[in-house]
Amino acid sequence: MATIPVTHHERAWRSGRDAHGARQEGRRARGFGGGLRGAARLAGAVLAGLFAADRVLPEADPGEVRALLIELGRLDAAALPGERVAALRSFQLCAGLPPDGTADGRTVSRLMRAVREHRELRAMGL
Repeated sequence: MATIPVTHHERAWRSGRDAHGARQEGRRARGFGGGLRGAARLAGAVLAGLFAADRVLPEADPGEVRALLIELGRLDAAALPGERVAALRSFQLCAGLPPDGTADGRTVSRLMRAVREHRELRAMGL
């Protein structure tokens, strides 16, 4: 097995110090930091990821969305593919979402919650 030598600069980068031994103040050495400021940075990063998810994630699989809408009774199993968009818009309107007919992250999340509640009620016999 061959070993690859680590240069002085690589070793310094891994330790959070520059090539002369001084402490770096960059992102690598600092991370999120400690205390209140570090917690605020971490919370900001998490919230930014949550709010940007619907812009980053592609639309959900139409077949899965169709199955969920059928299970909720909002779409007939024999419906044409174009009727899925109308059923999705209707669901979005009832859920308080913008009725654009696309299955983005927020819509799929609400749709899954509605299906889960529907299944629980059915399991209880209601």
